[in-house]
Amino acid sequence: MKINKWTILSAAFILFGLAGAANIFIHGEHAMGTTNKIPWGILIASYEYFVGISTGLLLVAALGYVFHVKAIIPIGKSLLMFAIFSLISGFAILLVELGNPLNFIHYFLTPNFTSPIWWMAPLYGIYLMLLVTLTVFVVRGNESLIRPFAIMTAVSAVVALICIGFLFGFIIARPYWNGPISPLYFILTSIFSGIGMASVIAYLHGRQKNRENLGTVKFLRTLSLSMMGAMVVIYIGKTFVGLYGQMPGKYESLLALLTGPLSFNYWVLEISLAIVIPFVLIISAQKLSAIKLGLAGLLSLTGIFFMRFNMVIAGQITPLKVIKNPAEETVFNLFSVTWSEWALIIGGIGIMAILYLQRELLERFIKHKPATELKKHGNVTL
Repeated sequence: MKINKWTILSAAFILFGLAGAANIFIHGEHAMGTTNKIPWGILIASYEYFVGISTGLLLVAALGYVFHVKAIIPIGKSLLMFAIFSLISGFAILLVELGNPLNFIHYFLTPNFTSPIWWMAPLYGIYLMLLVTLTVFVVRGNESLIRPFAIMTAVSAVVALICIGFLFGFIIARPYWNGPISPLYFILTSIFSGIGMASVIAYLHGRQKNRENLGTVKFLRTLSLSMMGAMVVIYIGKTFVGLYGQMPGKYESLLALLTGPLSFNYWVLEISLAIVIPFVLIISAQKLSAIKLGLAGLLSLTGIFFMRFNMVIAGQITPLKVIKNPAEETVFNLFSVTWSEWALIIGGIGIMAILYLQRELLERFIKHKPATELKKHGNVTL
């Protein structure tokens, strides 16, 4: 295995993440920015972000393996492998957020089948097993098994996303989350993040092969613009419905995003980075290259991270009240993010990066290449 600057940087990210995890394990909740009023913080948002990328990548790859979209096939294997890496990062962050991974023992011994949060573990466990199996078949070239397993994996991904949507949508006490649109929101935003990451992977794939796949770039460009249009419709719908109805709790949370303490995150870090700037970058390019598409995808991914963060915090920033006096001014709950939480997020990025850098070694292992060939590996660069 060749050690280059990217491997060293990824390892440094992971070490920083381990330092943050150690601090959380030692000091517990005090090392995180969560409070009794905002019990779900940036680590929950990060978990949703990483698993969203994973399911989004799988659904993009399914276009190639299920519907035979030829433009996806050249990067399909990379999409599947990165989907696994992203899911591992999400699971690692969630385990630390729990404070004690041994809590999973109690979780399995006392199941609550009526709770969406309980179903998340088995559903994502099934998704992970199917995803790994599909990746193995793709790497080994088992053509007869790829399409049926791609269908099963795509179905399991959608079901898992719907479960997350139910988790938020069923919470009546949090009006900003509550509602039937939550499952659809998670499906669309996950596809959006998958398209963004696929755009980055398409650039890296082309750079490694020293050529650009114009068919892949054009197809991802179309997907990106289509999904941006769909997201604009969702934003307009959620905003006008929330403002017009003035439903207690939902209305105040929406104001926190539009003009309140979350407004900078919302307008600059979410709307601008996820949609506006990438849209302008793609449309303004006379000839869209892989590097411009990759940059647009990277910007969208950054904006989608804050999209997840804003969604989680906005649902909790409005104080819980049974009856609100209309003349009473809303005092929003305070929130913060600690260095340990940022360290974990950076560590999650490091896990994805270092696994991606060694993907060819993993591919050779899956193919059962002899040790002599494994030793020859070491030419993976960005």
